[in-house]
Amino acid sequence: MLNFRVLALLMVLPLVTTACALLGSVVEPGNEVQIREDSKPSANARQEKYAISVRVAGYVDAREVDSPRRLGNSSARIVGLTGKDIFSDRNVTETVAASMTKRLADAGMQVQATDTTGAQFQLSGIVKVLRVDIKGRDSVDIAIESTLTEAASGKVIWSGVVVEKAERFAGTSGNGKKDVAEFVRFHLGVVSNKTTESILSVLMATRPELFNMAVGIKPVQGVTVFSNSAGSAASPVVPSHPVLIENGTLMVKSMPSHAKVYVDGVYFGLTPLKAEIVVGVHEVSVRLDKHQNASEKVSVRKGENTELEMSLSR
Repeated sequence: MLNFRVLALLMVLPLVTTACALLGSVVEPGNEVQIREDSKPSANARQEKYAISVRVAGYVDAREVDSPRRLGNSSARIVGLTGKDIFSDRNVTETVAASMTKRLADAGMQVQATDTTGAQFQLSGIVKVLRVDIKGRDSVDIAIESTLTEAASGKVIWSGVVVEKAERFAGTSGNGKKDVAEFVRFHLGVVSNKTTESILSVLMATRPELFNMAVGIKPVQGVTVFSNSAGSAASPVVPSHPVLIENGTLMVKSMPSHAKVYVDGVYFGLTPLKAEIVVGVHEVSVRLDKHQNASEKVSVRKGENTELEMSLSR
């Protein structure tokens, strides 16, 4: 009887090993971070909607990863995270689609659900790279290819790829799960903003009647355009109203240094800090253990450097 049990075990073990290999890494709740967009429009979102409807059909994950929910790895401490693997609580393609949906809506387009009909245009794409690594210096690497087509005919209106890479120093106290999620969400938002801005530029050139403006294609820095239906080289265009959220650079120093910087309550890294921020008025808070917190409101302007120096007292 004993020999039979041993033989049965030897027969089952290879099957179990093969199944584990096929399933990839085990995703446990303690390994997950939650990346979500605010359901409310952004502060600088366009109030009036354009006569443009877009259906976000979804994105395909082309990364060579063991799980569609994998985000990266950690070799540093993350408060609330167990293990070294970092996963999203949902497929990254859903997170990308949500980010694109948010920015399209903020830009003034009417975004429709995936399963609806009647939209003028359809947005789809490929997640080529989306990875965050938490270590001595945290890093995020994103490359998203998107394509806008006419919903009825399938004609390609715009196709391009946006690449975003960034680093930050989180400090000896490490990150929390929310800090990691916000780090990814913010830079994915940069990709979505640039994608949306480039798409709008082409639509303005090919469908000027929807915008009540002169024809022209605006080149967007950081976007590699594969094709556009205008069939012409990019030329400047000035919209009658602001279309998208623009960015400026915020530079924060503190005395002493290596203090945590929060912008509108979101952790951005340690001083000295240099970060790309949406234009407008923001509340900057600087915090350091055994020191009093310091806060100040600053105005970030498009394409300009906004410098802030703060002294922390004990």
